[in-house]
Amino acid sequence: MPLRLATAELQRATSDVIHAMAVDALAAGVGARLPIGSHYQNRFQVGAGTVQRAIELLTGTGALVLTSRGHLGRHIADMRIERLWHIADIDPVRVLLPPRGPFEVRALLGVLSSEFTRLGVPSRIHHSAGAAERIRCLDAGDADITAVSSGFHDAVVATSGPARPTRRLAEHSYYARDTMLVLRRAADPVTPGQPLRVAIDPASWDQARLTECEFPLDDGFTYVEVSFPRVPVAILEGRVDAGVWHAMQTLIPPRLAGLHQRPLERPAALALLARSSAAVLIMSERRPELRAVLDRLDLDRVAEAQTRLTSLPDDSPELLDPTWTV
Repeated sequence: MPLRLATAELQRATSDVIHAMAVDALAAGVGARLPIGSHYQNRFQVGAGTVQRAIELLTGTGALVLTSRGHLGRHIADMRIERLWHIADIDPVRVLLPPRGPFEVRALLGVLSSEFTRLGVPSRIHHSAGAAERIRCLDAGDADITAVSSGFHDAVVATSGPARPTRRLAEHSYYARDTMLVLRRAADPVTPGQPLRVAIDPASWDQARLTECEFPLDDGFTYVEVSFPRVPVAILEGRVDAGVWHAMQTLIPPRLAGLHQRPLERPAALALLARSSAAVLIMSERRPELRAVLDRLDLDRVAEAQTRLTSLPDDSPELLDPTWTV
């Protein structure tokens, strides 16, 4: 075999072992044992020298700190996530968040972006409506991390399929206090017993379940399918009389558009909202190396970011987002 070709194959084999070791270390975490050398030799059909060369590169650059425990193998004493990611050429993290209108989502977006930067991990953050659709993307391999409400996670995700690695944030990180509202036209009189056409979004598990609790069909309400961000528009157009809405940035605040808003009132709706208020980050099992990243994200900053955003006046330039309008 020509020397150049042999050298290229050796470099490729070493690169494969480095990538596998980095992924294994990130998935296992500090304190865990790294697979023994023969594991990588058998997996990649390489010699002991190639495995040792990969170990020396990872430890020599400070990406990994390993301690040898004889027949127990090498244990991970410490790691530098950003160096492991760079040396092993690991793909960016693909994050799929809910639509960016609500302040809670914008706060989570800002914190995640800055945290990935702090950890030195490249990321791509996108948005998609519907928790079920985001989970489908996760399972299809189109996303690596997504966010859903604790209510959807506990009722749907945790009860179907294998357990997924998760990180649950604080209460009110997905639905802050007083942000899930009932809207209706302020000029319309409230007549007891009057049947109402109520907006419902089947693509949004939370909005649909809250609507069913606040406006049960048994009480004479009828449902009209409306995408939940468009509930204010549907009311103003006269397509519906009322709807459950997650407060978010709009070009014209609902009160100035002539809409009346109130909090949820029915006990069943309030109980469901309480169970659903926390954000839950869910990780794809296809990317085991993300365990170390998920564990090291400083998500305590989310509450602070939410408080700051919600304290800004409606006309604050910081709140203007030309990519999101309702």
